[in-house]
Amino acid sequence: MQDALFSRGEERWSDARRLMWIIVMAVSLRLVWALLIPVIPLSDSAGYDIFARNLVEHAVFGWTPEQPFAFWPPGTSFVYAAMYWMFGYGYASLVVVHIMISVALILTSARVARRFYGESAALWCAGLLAAWPTLIMFTTILASELLFATLTVAALDVWTMPRASVWRRGAWAGLLLGMAALVRPQALMLPGVYAMAMVLTSSVPRRHLGHQLRTALMAGVVMAVVIAPWTWRNYQLYGELVLISTNGGITLWMGNTPGTGGSHMNVPPSIAELPDNVQARVLGDMAREYILADPVAFVVRAFRKLFLLYGNESIGVGWNAEGIAQRFGESSVLWFKRFTQVTWAALFLMSLYGVWVISRREGWVRVVFSPVMLTVVAYTVIHAVVVSQDRYHLNFAGQIAMFFGIGMAHLTHQWRNSSRLARAVHESGRVLRSH
Repeated sequence: MQDALFSRGEERWSDARRLMWIIVMAVSLRLVWALLIPVIPLSDSAGYDIFARNLVEHAVFGWTPEQPFAFWPPGTSFVYAAMYWMFGYGYASLVVVHIMISVALILTSARVARRFYGESAALWCAGLLAAWPTLIMFTTILASELLFATLTVAALDVWTMPRASVWRRGAWAGLLLGMAALVRPQALMLPGVYAMAMVLTSSVPRRHLGHQLRTALMAGVVMAVVIAPWTWRNYQLYGELVLISTNGGITLWMGNTPGTGGSHMNVPPSIAELPDNVQARVLGDMAREYILADPVAFVVRAFRKLFLLYGNESIGVGWNAEGIAQRFGESSVLWFKRFTQVTWAALFLMSLYGVWVISRREGWVRVVFSPVMLTVVAYTVIHAVVVSQDRYHLNFAGQIAMFFGIGMAHLTHQWRNSSRLARAVHESGRVLRSH
């Protein structure tokens, strides 16, 4: 592979018009989907709808105004509550917000991809995020995945931005990661992941160690400032330190208890009556005891949960099922699921090919410890330990798209070279025959 394929830098895009048309395509596809499929909150979406309404009407985060809780992180509900407060309870404002978040995800992912892997890979990355069927379907779903993916990739964009001071990078990344942590607490680990990745992939690690430590320190301070008001609210509610949410111990139990399949399980009725912070302690202790009693079984479960994480993708259809059935009939839901499963398999395989391509160029160690891949590894390990579902890989859709972009850029590069060679051979033969 020629180095030109992975040329990097921060100069202007040479093909910015193509990126603009990708954004136009992304917005158009989502508008068409939103016009066809009504927003009908189901499952978790119904929860976000209820939480947002209670925030607007009662300034209470919980299922009812009388029972505030912190089982779910509040960030996504804050966004929806703000839209309801400004524009009323119609879902049109949420669709607009989802489209704006999708555009931000495309742009920030493309910027990171270009910085690390070149413009061709970045444009393919943007194209995938624009046309990814499940991401389009999330336009009409109340959920945290799009918001979390966008905030964390935007933080990585800021963290790796050249010619920016340590404090500027740390402050902006901390602000974005603080908001991301309120959406999903997994973001709390990312300053360490980003800093470690940048040091381990540096040509002179010692020179960059202090720089990355200062960036991580600044990011951590800003994250603490962003999260602190919610932590104080939780302390007043429970009388103990609950940083963001109480679901850590409960999700650990869901993935590590007799009879678990690795995905969501209902809390036993005897424990469900307890406050959610007490549930977290009790179930977390039960899960740890279960893990320690049979570590081999824990490892087997972890691999099964990897299959749950990467083996399928139908959540966009499942959470839009009523709207799809209204528009196209009940039987169409199955065909939509098959379509998203096939498209997910194709793009995931291309992403794996992209990992192989860049590994051949830079070596496996450098690729695994890059900030793009190391975040994927970190998310994967978390869900191998706790609960796992297919929708959780959408939390790092931007990173998956970056590797997809590498694979597609490589294939198109090879095809162009083959076409040039074929034309050259044909032209040489024509010249010889003319003589």
